Amino acid sequence: MTVSFRDHVHAFLAEAVFSRAEVDRFLDPDQPKWARFDPELGYLPHPSRVPDGVDDSVSTYRYGALGERLAIAYADRPCRVNTYGDSFTQCHQVSDGETWQEYLAAHLGEPVRNFGVGGYGVLQACRRLRREEASAASAEHVVLNIYLDDHYRSLDAYRMLRVGRGWWDRYQSLPTSMFHANPWEHVRFDAAGVLVDRPNPCPTAESLYHLCDPDFLMETFGDDLVVHLLVGRRTGRWDFLTDHRETAAALDLDLDLDIGSGGDAAGARMADAFYDRCAFRASAVLVERTRRELAEQGKRLLVLLSYPGGTVADACAGKTRPDEEFVRHLDDLGVEYVDSLAAHVADYQAFSLSPQEYRDRFYNGHYTPAGNHLFAFMVKPRFVRWLDPAPPAYAARTSPLSVRGEALA
Repeated sequence: MTVSFRDHVHAFLAEAVFSRAEVDRFLDPDQPKWARFDPELGYLPHPSRVPDGVDDSVSTYRYGALGERLAIAYADRPCRVNTYGDSFTQCHQVSDGETWQEYLAAHLGEPVRNFGVGGYGVLQACRRLRREEASAASAEHVVLNIYLDDHYRSLDAYRMLRVGRGWWDRYQSLPTSMFHANPWEHVRFDAAGVLVDRPNPCPTAESLYHLCDPDFLMETFGDDLVVHLLVGRRTGRWDFLTDHRETAAALDLDLDLDIGSGGDAAGARMADAFYDRCAFRASAVLVERTRRELAEQGKRLLVLLSYPGGTVADACAGKTRPDEEFVRHLDDLGVEYVDSLAAHVADYQAFSLSPQEYRDRFYNGHYTPAGNHLFAFMVKPRFVRWLDPAPPAYAARTSPLSVRGEALA
């Protein structure tokens, strides 16, 4: 008997069901946790101690009165730089004081606030940016740090479905609950190629218990594009792509081919191309939207590009960067940005190591303290030029800066 695609979707979603005890633990205010519920963003960071640092050390995560990660360097001085993004902004797997913002602040002579949240996509980071920049935390200079996977997270209605229960289950033995990646606001392109904002499917704390119900998952996510892509990768069935031809055409991508129903390599390539096009185009729209909103408030935007260790090793080995389309968008839009992938490749040239050995100097999943220090000084030349007036450490200089590697910033 042939199993229908919808049956495959149902089986996939059934694997993602949570127990009520897991949701209880997340919502219990007395339980140690890494994150807390937020109706728009899905979750926000919560003070915690997690054994995830270098050499199996415990990382301490604390937060200030504005919700930012605890500032240490020059914390008593006025702040004019806020940073937003995911775990590479939050600086997951290191303690307070070991973030790239703290290394940068210590050098510049002024604080750099850290509003990063692990797991966020470009949309969620922009949402938090909009919220904080309309509050007492407002700053003149705003940084949006974009990690490679962040482009795809904006499309996730429920990121847990993409990362999988295996990813989640490995955290279950920790004393601190790592529950996050729950549903949040997300975006999709319509048939005309217009980016559409979609609401959070679980907008209240109580509604998280729906994640324990397989019927709710099927009703809510059974027709979801990302779920169909994931099931397609598992089954080799790409028939559903025919439903997205208009959207693809509006995004300048041709899906007009005979995809077939079983193990079609051409279908898999086309599915990946469509997914990439949606993700990178969405990020370009969100960045331009955010830059425009900030400009209306008299603020400046700087984009920082961050990458996983494997992508850095691949680039050092001469492989093509996976986000070339998005970088072209930034150039076309005239957005100021710092490309840390190019900076890593340039830095690698100074070593007699394999690309993998170079990666291991700076990564422990996320950046180690050494990686954060390197990243801080990769972006430092652009910060010095970008900040007006110049930061205290450079305020007395009257001649143009000449910084090694500045062309990469």
